[in-house]
Amino acid sequence: MKTTYSWIARLYVSASVLVTGLIAAFDPDSQHREVLLSSGELPGSVALALLIAVALAGIIDVAVNDWLPPQFDLPWTHRHRHVVYMVLAVGQVGLVFALVHGGDVRPVVARYALDAAMAVLIAGYGILDHYRCRGKA
Repeated sequence: MKTTYSWIARLYVSASVLVTGLIAAFDPDSQHREVLLSSGELPGSVALALLIAVALAGIIDVAVNDWLPPQFDLPWTHRHRHVVYMVLAVGQVGLVFALVHGGDVRPVVARYALDAAMAVLIAGYGILDHYRCRGKA
């Protein structure tokens, strides 16, 4: 089911969060890794794995529902797409809180906050789009 709002914005936010997660996973000296592991090895690793999984879900949603022909659409993902982007936003805000709690506010906070704001905006548009499409049916 194609949407009336941009797949490019959804792809950007999902890819940006995925890149953040991958940098944290594979670069031991990155700020992202320090932030994710600031609350301990296990909670940070779980948060990292969840962040990467949800970001991949967003990318798969764009690929299946926007790029592939209509016969491959997954309607239930369209109905619940806003959940993916709200979880991405919560994950990014969690990174901001981890930095602020640690008392070490770095410039990377701006990137997390911007990605979180975009994810919330996308989720909001997703909900509106869903109800507009539902009203036309």
